[in-house]
Order: sequence, then C-alpha cells, then structure tokens
Amino acid sequence: MACCFCLAVSGLACGGGPSAAQAAPSGVEPEINADEILLACAGDIAGGVPLVAAASDGTFEGVDGALYRAVDLRPLRDGARREPALADLMTGAASYLAVPVAGPDRWGLVPAWIVRRDRHGTSLGQAEMLRRGEALFAPDVAAGDCAGRLRAAERTARASESGHWSGAAAATVFPAGKPAAFAGHAGRYVIARGRIVSLGKTASTRYLNFGRYWKTDLTVTFKSSEENTFNAILGRNGHKVEDLAGQRVEVRGVLQERDGPYIALRHPEQLVVLKGRRVGSGGQDGN
Repeated sequence: MACCFCLAVSGLACGGGPSAAQAAPSGVEPEINADEILLACAGDIAGGVPLVAAASDGTFEGVDGALYRAVDLRPLRDGARREPALADLMTGAASYLAVPVAGPDRWGLVPAWIVRRDRHGTSLGQAEMLRRGEALFAPDVAAGDCAGRLRAAERTARASESGHWSGAAAATVFPAGKPAAFAGHAGRYVIARGRIVSLGKTASTRYLNFGRYWKTDLTVTFKSSEENTFNAILGRNGHKVEDLAGQRVEVRGVLQERDGPYIALRHPEQLVVLKGRRVGSGGQDGN
C-alpha cells in the first residue's frame, strides 16, 4: 500500500492522474469535487476493505476482522451538542470501504480513508465530515492536491457556518500574535493564523516565533532534520523555511503550554503560507 504523503513529496499523485505539484499546490484552494477529492486522497479504491460496523469511538470493523481509524480528522466538540462522529455516516442504503494507508498502529488500528458508496456515487468520508463542520483537517497522511482539497472542504464549512462553526460556541481560528487568546485551550487541536516574527534553529529543532518574547508568545516548532521535507511542500508556492520571517501563515496542531502557547508540527501540511503582503521580520500581525 502506498504512502500518500511520500508520493506527494516525490511529485507523484496519490491516486493517479496529474502530479500533486501540477494539480493544486498546497495552500491553494481548489474547487471541491467529490470524485476529485476521492481520487486525490484514496486513489484506486478497488482494494478497499468492506466495513460491517462502526463504533462510537470513531473506529470501524472490516469484514477481515481488522479495526480501522479514519486518518486526517480531529472531531470538533462542544458541551451543548451531541458530538457527531464519522461513524454517523454509516446510515442509509450505502456501503462503506476502508482504504488502508499503512499497517496497524501501536493500538492495533489500521489508518485508512473511509469511502461511502450509494446510488448517487462515491465520496470520501473525511471530506464529508469537513464539509459538515463536524471535524478539523488534521494532516497526517494527506499532502499536495489531497491536502488542498480537504482544507478547502473545511473552509467551505467555516464560510457557511456549518456544524461546529456556527453559534455562540463556534470553533475558533486563533490570532497567532495574541497569546492570551490561547488561554485554557491546552490539549486541543487548534488552528492559528498570523505573521511569523522571527526564525530560530538548533541542531535538533527549527523554531517559528510569532512574537518577540518566547516566554509568553506562540512558538511553533518542527525537527530540523525535516526541513527539506517542509521545503518540498512549501516550494510548490515558491516558499522555503528560511524565508518565512514576515510571512502570514496558518498553522494547526495540538496546543501545548510550554513557556507560552506552543505547537509542535509533525507533518508539513500543518503549515501553510497565506496570501497577503509580507512584512519585515520585526513586524507583527495578530490576524
């Protein structure tokens, strides 16, 4: 089974057709089309495993007896509403497949794309959850065209205030330049937007600083050994890590509290350069 992220970095499409680099660079919002999202992410679904049951914890049982988990999603929660799950998609006169992307993880769960098939066609379960505003895009496998389309599905829900993007308890895109906004949210998967003020690097860690005071301001990191991988994704839009100071970006990941708000990136699609005027490395933008 192919690693979608590995194929995208190498310039090959995850599901056949034009390469991710040719089709839709990361950060560019492409048109949302169910067939194209399915092809970009899951590729050939002929080897998919039919699913027979879904659990409330978001896992799925296949006819082969294996348990599958949906990749690249983080459910959105609030205290006022029932928490929908991807398992809710397993309703009505439809069949479901799991398309594995790797072997079982340490909990024995097989990471997979979840595919729905009915008389209206075939669609990707992850994309449906994002469109409905019931989850956040949490890159772990997707890259290139696949990641761009899933991010666009999430933006559609946000723009239409669907699901958990609506109401008084709506999900939030945090201002990266305002560290106080993150108070009380440690442990959550969050999205933040703002200008990178400065960069730092050690032998093991690359730092993206969103303020002048590392003890209080948002800091985002990734492993220095992965800088070439990040550059491969950023390069599709003409960017590279060493030139990010002053750029307005979007980052997403699990928020920690470590001398101020802190996010450790595990996948390059967690970092996207946004359109807009670049400012000097001493500038700051909390929006």
